Amino acid sequence: MAPSVAVIGGGITGLVAARALTARGARVTVLEAGSRLGGQIRSVAFAGHTVDVGAEALHIAGPHVGSLLDELGLRRDLVQANPGSAWIWTGRGLRRLPAGVGPAGPTRLRPLLQARILSPRGLVRAGLEPLIPGSTRGSDVAVGAFLSRRFGRQVTDRLVDPLLGSLHAGDVHRLSLRAATPYLAAQVDQHRSLLLAQRGRSQAGAPSFVSFPQGLTRLIDALEADAGCTVRCDTRVEALTVVDTDSGCELRTASGESLAVDAAVLALPAHAAARLLAETAPEVASGLDGWRAASVVTAVVSYPAAAADAAPAMRASGLLLPSTSGRLLKAATFLTRKWPFLDDGERMLVRLSGGRAGSEEIAALDDAELVRRLHADLAEATGLGAEPLEVHVERWPRAMPQLEVGHLERLAAVRGALSARGPVVLAGAPYDGIGLAACIRSGQRAADAILTLRAPTSEAVP
Repeated sequence: MAPSVAVIGGGITGLVAARALTARGARVTVLEAGSRLGGQIRSVAFAGHTVDVGAEALHIAGPHVGSLLDELGLRRDLVQANPGSAWIWTGRGLRRLPAGVGPAGPTRLRPLLQARILSPRGLVRAGLEPLIPGSTRGSDVAVGAFLSRRFGRQVTDRLVDPLLGSLHAGDVHRLSLRAATPYLAAQVDQHRSLLLAQRGRSQAGAPSFVSFPQGLTRLIDALEADAGCTVRCDTRVEALTVVDTDSGCELRTASGESLAVDAAVLALPAHAAARLLAETAPEVASGLDGWRAASVVTAVVSYPAAAADAAPAMRASGLLLPSTSGRLLKAATFLTRKWPFLDDGERMLVRLSGGRAGSEEIAALDDAELVRRLHADLAEATGLGAEPLEVHVERWPRAMPQLEVGHLERLAAVRGALSARGPVVLAGAPYDGIGLAACIRSGQRAADAILTLRAPTSEAVP
């Protein structure tokens, strides 16, 4: 008999897991506490367009992402981001983000020399990277500490912090090399020098960040339509009890309803998963307790296009600020420049982001003061001389998991203890990494794990 599986959490991870499970014969019910599916994917009507106020782009470099898009028939609808570079806010004004610099540091020296971001001493130190012995193969350290050792502290503070720190809303001196930057960790394991590893490799290629004119909710709608399972929103699960390995588990909802299933996927934040597991698996809940997550905010604002055009700095794709800037704004995306379907010639749409791990400043501000502060930071940086015409504020409490040093070891311990209890699997960004590509992969692996756990009594496994 096909196993029954509850997927708790209707974000992209949960929907991918549900679809993969039903495709292999399981009977799946998705239980979502909120009134909508999608989790941190949310598209809203704004200034005559559809704008994403959570996740903003899909990275299609991974084969599992491309395969999913092909299976859903969505590839023809994709729109690539316009080419363009971002600014970095420095103590000496704005500087262009050098080509070849990503969240894991620089891959080329020439653009770094031309960018005027590092001091002459910082440039010399970065150029010595090929001479620095490798010493972290197989071990985990903070990304900031590792890159400071390889390239010098200036590269970390002036380039990696604005990029990786903004992406994770976190502290690069606490984020795990292996959990937060798995690509970098793989390079470390394979090569002694990061710069020499890139020598001779082509830097060209098609843009890998895409979206939909209808917003990323297009992907959520397609997953729901193709999942072939029961979906229940406004259904909050209050408790989960593991009966035993063979008998599955029981769920109790906020309305008092009880559901018995053979297995469950918890596609939930760590603190929410810990709450559900507190009684049935206290050692697992204790292991999840205290995992940090940052609260962040997205404010989408519109400006007159003419005013934006009059500010040369607004002609880039966006702006990144280091954690040392002292500003509430951590990043700005100039949406009209980045996405061709948002350019109507009348409005300039800008996405302003704030919030970092360890700071609760944004929670203390109402929406009006929040937008005033974020706009003031943008205007100071770019010289923009106009006030916002329209505003949409989206708050995301405890939404950005902090994958800090030792994360993979803690995760292995939690998953090991949970698997010993019964057929319950954790999935999603708090465990397997932020970004839609990581969440898609996590959902697919969760489905594999469930079917492996149920293999002795399931006819669904090929």
